[in-house]
Amino acid sequence: MKTEFRYRKDLVEIGKRIHQKGWISSTDGNFSVKLGDDKILTTPTGIHKGFMEEDDLIVTDMTGKKISGTRNPSSEIALHIACYKQRPDVSAVIHAHPTLCVAFSLAGIPLAQCLLPEVVFTLGSIPTADYAVPTTDEVPKSIEKSIREYDAVILERHGSVTVGKTIFDAYNTLERMEHVAEITYHARALGNPRPLTKTQVDELLKIRSGLGLPERKVTCNDCNSCGKHNCAHSATTKPDDGTLSVVQAREKDEPLIELITREVMAELKKFS
Repeated sequence: MKTEFRYRKDLVEIGKRIHQKGWISSTDGNFSVKLGDDKILTTPTGIHKGFMEEDDLIVTDMTGKKISGTRNPSSEIALHIACYKQRPDVSAVIHAHPTLCVAFSLAGIPLAQCLLPEVVFTLGSIPTADYAVPTTDEVPKSIEKSIREYDAVILERHGSVTVGKTIFDAYNTLERMEHVAEITYHARALGNPRPLTKTQVDELLKIRSGLGLPERKVTCNDCNSCGKHNCAHSATTKPDDGTLSVVQAREKDEPLIELITREVMAELKKFS
């Protein structure tokens, strides 16, 4: 079993990793681990998380009141407490500002769509919580429902929260989520990403269940970006027989049509 000193070293290491990735800047972000059932070791307010030392961390009780340390608790300690209360199975929380995840939320584009097998297999979906004013009680309230069922939640216009049994589990989930956002960004630039079919998603869920992994929801309510015509779990979706609906066919061909149009226009300009 790890000592408090070991946990302090882990949090300092996580701060360096997240800062090096560019997912926090300056004094942004905060992360914590539980010390038993009644204490939290957490990053303080007003400190650069990429350059912390072990002694900079503080210990609070489960209400956010400081027990020890020379610095003060973050104004968002309530977010961590909400996660621990909703998820007794987790012992670590990370709140960061991953660049592309935040960018997608600014654009109003959810990452809940079933695109990558790895995400369906490990996270289920990646929901986006409604906008809440940072540092207020609105933030923990905004994630209460989602964090019960998911290990990764995007905070609209604000950042993300990821949880895990260890701080490294929470970090790995954060890394996976931002990687999904990066892949999705490039896929959207190339054309219209096609979600996995219902058959494919169900197969992934079956494998996950067979391995005894925790259940994670994948539902239409979380998948708002694909539309009823091709949503993997939509009741209106036809059996996966390899054919495409008219809408799907049109969307699949749009990038090709756009490319051909550009090339034709370029050729015509040579004769103008």
